[in-house]
Amino acid sequence: MIPFIPTAGRVALLIALAAAVGCGSASKSDKMIVKGKVTIDDKPAEGVTISFYGPNDKAASGVVTTQADGTYEVMFNSAAGEANYKVTANKVSTRGNVPSGEGIDEYQLKLSGTQLNSLPARYNDVNTSGLSTPLQKGPNEGKNFALKSK
Repeated sequence: MIPFIPTAGRVALLIALAAAVGCGSASKSDKMIVKGKVTIDDKPAEGVTISFYGPNDKAASGVVTTQADGTYEVMFNSAAGEANYKVTANKVSTRGNVPSGEGIDEYQLKLSGTQLNSLPARYNDVNTSGLSTPLQKGPNEGKNFALKSK
């Protein structure tokens, strides 16, 4: 048998449950939205993968590939919060007669020796890329990167 709870008791119970479950977050979100453009030798860079690393991150917090006009937009949550993020860039191309598409990923191409980074190697290393940008919670626009092919 279910005990009868007076109306005032039901309201108090509902408030207590809502507080326990949470109707929203009291703290700010660590979500970052980053937008920008990547160029190579002053030309829009299609297919460049940009990775963002927080100050103490061993793995990228956010990863995105540029569109045909060189623009990108990525949204990610970061435990590092607002900080200066290091950035890496690579542009994958294949050599030989290797089909691309469904079922073949970048890791498999790399293992096969048919995947090449068409950008200088320094851009693919977080310690040598020379790329960084300050990021804050919320929108971060105009985060552009001008790369050189040599």
